[in-house]
Amino acid sequence: MEQGQDTHGPITDHTPAIISDVMPLELRESAGVAALRRKLLWLAFTRIATMLILVAATTLLTGDVRLTYLRGIRTVLIWVGIMGLIPSALYFPALYSVQTLRGLRTVAFLMMTQDCLFAAIMVGVTGGTQSAFTFFFSLTIIIASVTVGRGGTLFSALVSCAFLGVMGLYETRVLTSPTFLADFLIQGSLYSILSSIGTNVMGFAAVGFLANYLAEQVRRSEIQRERYRVSLEDLRQLHQSILTSVASGIVTCRLDHRVLHLNRAAEAFLGVSDRRARGRLVREVFPEAADAVASGRSVFEVERRTEGGRSRSLLVTVTPLMSAAGRMIGRILAVEDVSLIKQMEARLKAEERLATIGKLAAVVAHEIRNPLAAISASAQMIGLSQGIAADERQAVGIVIRETERLNLWVSDLLDYARPKVGEKAPVRVADLLSEVVEVVRADPAAARIEVDLDVEPDAMVFGDSQRLYRVFLNLARNAVEAMPDGGRLRAAAWREPGEVPGMKTVVVTVTDNGHGIPREDLDKVFDAFFTTKAGGTGLGLAVVARVVEEHGGRVEVWSDPNVGTRFSIRLPEYSTPSS
Repeated sequence: MEQGQDTHGPITDHTPAIISDVMPLELRESAGVAALRRKLLWLAFTRIATMLILVAATTLLTGDVRLTYLRGIRTVLIWVGIMGLIPSALYFPALYSVQTLRGLRTVAFLMMTQDCLFAAIMVGVTGGTQSAFTFFFSLTIIIASVTVGRGGTLFSALVSCAFLGVMGLYETRVLTSPTFLADFLIQGSLYSILSSIGTNVMGFAAVGFLANYLAEQVRRSEIQRERYRVSLEDLRQLHQSILTSVASGIVTCRLDHRVLHLNRAAEAFLGVSDRRARGRLVREVFPEAADAVASGRSVFEVERRTEGGRSRSLLVTVTPLMSAAGRMIGRILAVEDVSLIKQMEARLKAEERLATIGKLAAVVAHEIRNPLAAISASAQMIGLSQGIAADERQAVGIVIRETERLNLWVSDLLDYARPKVGEKAPVRVADLLSEVVEVVRADPAAARIEVDLDVEPDAMVFGDSQRLYRVFLNLARNAVEAMPDGGRLRAAAWREPGEVPGMKTVVVTVTDNGHGIPREDLDKVFDAFFTTKAGGTGLGLAVVARVVEEHGGRVEVWSDPNVGTRFSIRLPEYSTPSS
């Protein structure tokens, strides 16, 4: 199989996507629609506010005016303001209901037409082409340029010129002016009217050109700002993804030792979330490393207890956190779990010791077992003799028993130091556990112990049935010894998904409710020659761990002095070639 090939299905790429690359076209269009709608809504609100201010100001400032001319202007302005409120209010449902860019642009052109008409009336009642308020047309052109762009600028400028031209025709009597404007338009010479119109048209063109230029620059600035925002968001996502995916824990803190950020691995190592850790002192979040960080140490190792009571070795590397100006603003703590490395180092040392023990075991087997057999046989012959006293027979029994115990210790030593390579074959776990349960139930020491068996019948593994039987029997006997006053022993086996996709694992557990194992001894129970029993050899569980490892599995232990102990063995499930 080629390196990197995945046989379990297509490879899923979890690399963070660039927002601008994955944004669908409809989302980009909807963003443009939302932006234009916001502008038009803002203009609609402004237009209503302007109309209300116009009506209120006209009413308050000209309330006691007695001149007929000014009263006429007041009446026109009030009616223009009131009449302008009606279409201005109708824009809101239209703006919220229209969902396309073309529809919103149509509404925008209607709004510009209304603005130009309002400007024309304001100019008409204040003197016509000679009015000082012709800047309203320029304001309309600027608003159109900012809202719609070049098309709106051109449209608003043309409509403004058209209204101003019609007003000039009213003043020259070419067209009959409306009744409400007849008293306000100032009659002038054709030259003065054309000069005023020409000046305003050139002003409209200049304003339109400048407004369009500025609006284009603003639009480009907004596009560039959006690109920068998207790029910064992409960088933030990439930075966050990198920190999250790093297997090492990353803890950043300020110079005052207050935590700034924890990545996901650091959260798992320290047992605290990033949200709860921010702003707290390192001593509160990571007390094991606080003194070393305060003293300026750059590389050190600490031991931290997990919630299950196990000890975890953490290697901490402290580096300065630098600003863009090259100034130190904090510290970065890189936390790496080296427990497995230390276990491998300890195992390597143990293997080296085992090599020596293996050589010693061969000598022990030759030099001790043969004399032990002779001593045991002779003692048994003496014990069968009829001419010995009772106390002598008791002494002979002690010799035989201690000889057997010494022989058992030698056997365990040989089995641990020089493991046998038995013949492996498919093994039904249910059969082995059933035999173990029968042996335990027949043991007088288990007379007051309730033994339960719960096994999935089809669970099978590939291995040496004799050695696996000894593993299960060893765990069961340890459970019996842990319950001298009686209790409950439960042996169970089931299948569950394995760590490799598509593979399953057979889990075998032996559980008791005895006196339990002290927490400080949990990490040592599988070490050779470690025992808490008065006459124990310290090799039983060491042999269990070695046999399980040789079968490609692992053994775990959980214990609570107030509850009991559970040993769990995980072995790869045997699957037939047809399956």
